[in-house]
Amino acid sequence: MPPLKRLIIKDQEYLDFLQWLKDLGCPKTKLTLAEFSNTGRGMMATKDIKAGEVMVQVPERNLVTLKSLQSTYGPRIARFGKKINSHMVIALHIALLVQAPEKSGWLPYLRMLPKKFDTMPVRYPQELFDLLPQNAQAHVNKQKAKIVADYNCVLDFLKSNQDLLSRPLAYEEYEWAWLVVNTRCIYLDAKRQDAADNIALAPMLDFLNHTHDAKTEGRFCTKTKSYQIKTLLPYKKGEQVFINYGPHDNCFILVEYGFVTPENPYNYVTVDNDFMHLTIPGETSVAKKDKMELLDMAGYYGDYVLHRNDVSFRLLVGLRLRLINPFNKMSAATQHAIAQWHNLVNGEIDQISAENEQMVPVYLERLCDEILATAKKTLGILARKKTTFPVMHVQQVWIETRDIVLSIQDKIHNKEQL
Repeated sequence: MPPLKRLIIKDQEYLDFLQWLKDLGCPKTKLTLAEFSNTGRGMMATKDIKAGEVMVQVPERNLVTLKSLQSTYGPRIARFGKKINSHMVIALHIALLVQAPEKSGWLPYLRMLPKKFDTMPVRYPQELFDLLPQNAQAHVNKQKAKIVADYNCVLDFLKSNQDLLSRPLAYEEYEWAWLVVNTRCIYLDAKRQDAADNIALAPMLDFLNHTHDAKTEGRFCTKTKSYQIKTLLPYKKGEQVFINYGPHDNCFILVEYGFVTPENPYNYVTVDNDFMHLTIPGETSVAKKDKMELLDMAGYYGDYVLHRNDVSFRLLVGLRLRLINPFNKMSAATQHAIAQWHNLVNGEIDQISAENEQMVPVYLERLCDEILATAKKTLGILARKKTTFPVMHVQQVWIETRDIVLSIQDKIHNKEQL
């Protein structure tokens, strides 16, 4: 592995940003912006940082929140009379600031924001999007639909608030601002992540990158009236300093934040689509439909995953039901097998039958073979593409998928417990 390189950033935009923070009364930190050869831009320790030390604190007056924007948007939102959440308002505010940056007083911060979001899957060209795993594609489509719905709601809001605009708000402008908020916001209270007024943009703090093994605590301190990030691990001068977004796998991190992390222990492979298309000899379409209804009624339909060292209980439950053959709900034998399956789900027995249990690893391996073939084919296509960060990110996701599937196949071959 080549030695890690880092370069402290001292361009005029960053120096202006630091002066802006100073003028706003932000406390000094032991951090500076730097370019790292392995992670890109991030924060570097300028001095040793002790475990338990507050690394960054952003005064409440410098946070961009629904509360801080209340004087500008509150009465307008009340008159609007439709649901408009904090993400939409903050994104709209950022987009409007960009329309007239010199007048806003936030120009130094705006200049430090990403110019584009090409590493976000929602911005991928179609040919690269099509190479994402299907669960990631579904996540991206859901995100895209959310941005479009929010944009349409904002346009509706602006119809009666035209005085806010310097020019018509294009979709691309709002999408960029929406992604700024989505990739950089913090939760003021981690326990209230669904609360409408709980997110904020925090200048300086939002330059910290994520890694799964960082140990940090973030909270709003009522005593200092600031949002603080405390590290539970020490850092030496010159090291990159990280925060932790939470226990997320790389597919989630890629779709929500536009990057992946190496050796992420939270990675898993979703196999819902492969499970639904798995061919079971002798299984009729009627039988398959009846089995899916049973899984749904029992709360075991979908969310089937493979981890590096184990197979989800949900997937094993689903396979055992699929492997009941012949399957005719009108027959006493099938009714007995279904009753046994329910007993298995409830933990009262270990298997439906010896024959059924013997078939589970056989069909699990067939499932793995299908996923492995898809992974190898996709990696072959990606290998022929020009090397870019988005291509490398998708490659890493599929490499991890391949490695997880191979680890499960090893367990099957070694007859280890699944």
